[in-house]
Amino acid sequence: MTKLRPPDLVLLLRGAADHPQELLGGRTPLEYGELPNLRRLTRRGRPLALDAAPSGHSVHAGGDLLAAFGRTPAHGQDPPAGVVDWLGAGREPGEGAYLHADPARLAVTPEAAVVLDPDELALDREEAEELTDALNRELFAEQGGALAALEPGRWVLHLPAPPGIRTVPLEGWIGADARGGLPTGTDAVAWHRLANEAQMVLAAHPVNERRRRAGRPEANSLWFWGAGPLPQAGSAAPWQEVWGEAPLLPGLARLSGLVPRGPLAGLAPALAAAGEGGPVLVVADRPRAAGARGDLGTKLEALEELDRAWLGPLEEALARRDLGSAWVVLGPEAPTGARAAEPSPPAPVLSCRAGRLRPWSRARTVSEPRLSGTPVGWEAVIG
Repeated sequence: MTKLRPPDLVLLLRGAADHPQELLGGRTPLEYGELPNLRRLTRRGRPLALDAAPSGHSVHAGGDLLAAFGRTPAHGQDPPAGVVDWLGAGREPGEGAYLHADPARLAVTPEAAVVLDPDELALDREEAEELTDALNRELFAEQGGALAALEPGRWVLHLPAPPGIRTVPLEGWIGADARGGLPTGTDAVAWHRLANEAQMVLAAHPVNERRRRAGRPEANSLWFWGAGPLPQAGSAAPWQEVWGEAPLLPGLARLSGLVPRGPLAGLAPALAAAGEGGPVLVVADRPRAAGARGDLGTKLEALEELDRAWLGPLEEALARRDLGSAWVVLGPEAPTGARAAEPSPPAPVLSCRAGRLRPWSRARTVSEPRLSGTPVGWEAVIG
């Protein structure tokens, strides 16, 4: 296994890698975007391939973040998104199981029930509480379950026993037929019936009736996913500090005994922390979220903004030797629909050294199709 120098700083740009896009002339967003600082950083180290999500769980399910914190689930096991996000909300898990039961919006026709962008619901806290109270009262309480709105658009169901299902994350199924993303496994039929019953409760609820009259989108379904148990730590998470904003990130940070620092507009605080003794992890989720919604323009904007706000300052800090080394992880790709269940392909990663650049080194475009060599894993760098 390749052993690389442990970095002081790791930037994880989730979903940055992609497959060639027809709208971009057959190029990927990394090849097409205006990313001068990324190309400058290629002078400090050649791109490597990283097996960022070795469990086979997609980026939407948090496969990359779980591996980065040494919490890789077993192959074939449902991702532990429910219990991790429960922890991230500052709640202590009890006995039983936790899974997301997120409010969803379906466009139903005779041919399909298409999953629409859940962010467009824009539920407020009061609406979320009204809906979860009704679902608990009419559906979940009699089964010993309790549904809680961690955020207006992120709900978690606590059950007395683990369900026998395998699921896919809601964001990984936007734009696809919901019927293809329903839970599978030994208890699948019961969970399909439960989803239908939840739809009936939601359809008759006053919150949705008010929204219907106002011409606003309705929360007309629940999306069950992320029912796996919390994996045991395979190794101690090495991070001294964690910055960023992404699903599962607050919970994984708290599992490591850290207080998540939240999103960063500029990189200066993380650079200062890394210079005092890393490694420091900084996570950007906007490229993945935009890709999940098929918004190629917003994904390009996100990559170009990160190039200005993060990669430019990183290049300058490395040139000044403010820190010894850094990793820039570009990806991995975050496919949607039927491809969301496929293992994530290797992600490009730049292992960047500090100091003056060699005169003969030249800037290159990072190209996913040209990655070569055996992929390294998180453990090859962070132990």
